Amino acid sequence: MKHIIKKWIWEHENYPDFPYDREKLSEKLKRAQYLRGLVSGVLCIANKDEFDELEITNLTNEIINTFQIEGEYLHRDSVRDSVAKAINQTYISSEDMSTRHTDNLVSLMLDSHRNNELLSVTRLHAWHNALFANSGGYEDVKKINIAQFRDYDDMKVIENAFNRAGGVVKYLAPPYRLLEKDINALIKYCNQSDEDPYIKSALAHLWFVSIHPYDDGNGRISRAIADYILSRDLKEEHKIYSLSATIYTKRAEYYEILDMTTNLHKNRHFDFTNWIEWNIDILISTLEKAYEDVLFIVKKAKFWDRCKMINLSKGHTLFLDDFINKLSRGGNSEFSNVNYREITNTIPMTANRQIKKLLEYGLIAKVEGKAGRSTCYRILFDTGD
Repeated sequence: MKHIIKKWIWEHENYPDFPYDREKLSEKLKRAQYLRGLVSGVLCIANKDEFDELEITNLTNEIINTFQIEGEYLHRDSVRDSVAKAINQTYISSEDMSTRHTDNLVSLMLDSHRNNELLSVTRLHAWHNALFANSGGYEDVKKINIAQFRDYDDMKVIENAFNRAGGVVKYLAPPYRLLEKDINALIKYCNQSDEDPYIKSALAHLWFVSIHPYDDGNGRISRAIADYILSRDLKEEHKIYSLSATIYTKRAEYYEILDMTTNLHKNRHFDFTNWIEWNIDILISTLEKAYEDVLFIVKKAKFWDRCKMINLSKGHTLFLDDFINKLSRGGNSEFSNVNYREITNTIPMTANRQIKKLLEYGLIAKVEGKAGRSTCYRILFDTGD
């Protein structure tokens, strides 16, 4: 009798059980929960406008980055306009760049994050349709079936798919005959398991991408499922962070840990601790950034409250608004006379006079150690800065 070598996790006799060492994860689970508490604590003093700003930013980042993980790129302004319209009903853009495609992607994200109804095959198909409804049934030049599971066995994940010499098979999905049973078991797990949400989201993410039920879009749907579990089980009302944004910064690691987990030749002990730990590390990094983002939004709101008590010129308001918005996107925290003129379109003398006023108002301060032509300034968000 010919011995069959098992290579993929779905071939293991214990699949779809995913054993792990909970004790090894305990400290990181505590860290994630602590950070989530910190973020929630700061959010308690945020108002609706601040919530909206935070959610618009994070939903935009989530949509853009979940596509970039797959090597696909969306127009940020189009996505942001679609998100802003969905979050803030009074949003008005001078040049609305949203498209039907980006509107559909926002609908998917909001449904996965805000709709706590049970997961179902119908709902998964709706999410898949949102990804590809405007593609005409094609992804690049490849014909794909939209909102229906595959009906064939040869579903492979190929590395270097465009290499003329052929690609390396990184993963072979389970055969079609196992798909329905596997999907139903996953959906039951998502809906009924009382597992720790951080662990549950990581395992559901892995399970779905391992099944690989669609012609395309499996990674994006798997991340939407993970987001759904975290938001539902943790009762998150607002999208205050973007996991995909952090995953994208570690994209090579993401694909490597997937390979190390789904390949039995590399995961010989059929243990999923490392996969869960990697996902919790991603969550911790994401929550650390979310805490910084929330603090910045609150500081910015307090800063503008101070400005209301001051008779700022149009030039002042134009500059501060533009510069602070750039800061929120990771821009330079210092500015010079040249930077001020570029934003306000003023001459050097006017810029000097307006900057002097901002110094008198206590809204900015000179950066120590920089003088003459190198003179720079920074925003004083708090009077104690």
